[in-house]
Amino acid sequence: MMILVVKLTSMGDVLHLMPALTDLAKQQPDLTVDWMVEESFTHIPSWHPSVDRVIPVATRRWRRFKWSTIREFLSFRRCLRQRQYDVVVDAQGLIKSAVFARFAKLKPGGVRLGFCADSIKESFAARLYNKPVSVAREQHAIDRLRQLFAEGFDYQFGPLFDYGLITSGDDLAVGRDSGTVIFFHATTWESKHLPEHVWQALIKLAEADGYRVLLAWGNEQEHQRAKRLADGHANATVLDKMSLTDLKLQIQRCSGVIAVDTGLGHMAAALAIPCVSIYGSTAAKLTGAMGNKQVRLQSDYPCSPCFNKQCDKLSENVVDPPCYVKSDQNGGINASKLWESLFEQIA
Repeated sequence: MMILVVKLTSMGDVLHLMPALTDLAKQQPDLTVDWMVEESFTHIPSWHPSVDRVIPVATRRWRRFKWSTIREFLSFRRCLRQRQYDVVVDAQGLIKSAVFARFAKLKPGGVRLGFCADSIKESFAARLYNKPVSVAREQHAIDRLRQLFAEGFDYQFGPLFDYGLITSGDDLAVGRDSGTVIFFHATTWESKHLPEHVWQALIKLAEADGYRVLLAWGNEQEHQRAKRLADGHANATVLDKMSLTDLKLQIQRCSGVIAVDTGLGHMAAALAIPCVSIYGSTAAKLTGAMGNKQVRLQSDYPCSPCFNKQCDKLSENVVDPPCYVKSDQNGGINASKLWESLFEQIA
């Protein structure tokens, strides 16, 4: 069976799709998958053993009406239409992803599969499928995608799931460093940032227990934060800028991870590396890191999760999102709690 899956972004969302692919591969031994994804995430789909071809798109750049972007888009369309598919699955559920899925060619009798209108925010997208599937919205993204595939391809799935990224002997091939942890301090929403003083306290706690801390970054703003966090701490090292594949190998080598709500935390989960993830403005129960040895700490502040990219509680006197700060209204997410939670998973 030849299928195309459309899951464009973001990193966590792309990783969330992998258990559904693993489920389907068990049902369809002859499965071949092409995956359409934003160009910044092209490394990730290739890690799954069922994926044969990764088809990159650049939706933001292609909005600019220039000859160069027109040529890029036409080249993408020619590449996509080199194959005909039994099934095209829009696993994103956006109008944008549904439109891009329509560019693919179906075999005679082929199916365009996606969420029904009541299951997604951009309900118009469902009009572009000939097989919409009803999936409850108030469940985790991984479960939603597994259900979409199970009902779309007519099979049952169980409670356990597999990202498909771990093979026997991986630990031996990579070489685990039992004295190293990675802190993923960077994320796209300002409201998801853990205060820097908490990260610095975590570095001290790691040092006291004999652990070296690696700090990753992806842009210059994140690089400067990583350098501030490492300043004055002999056990903290700022990593060089890495590709996602190199970061994957780095994660596999370490003992554990502490992460804000970021795609790299989901990568640790997919690789079954012990990880503690922190959620304030977002909901762990809907999009939190899931997998073996994963701890998800959700703030108990009254408005958490608010799903706001910017915290509306900040002011001249309040510089840190209150969902991370201990107060009469909130138990807080402090460094000791985070480190103890990770240490329990590592042990």
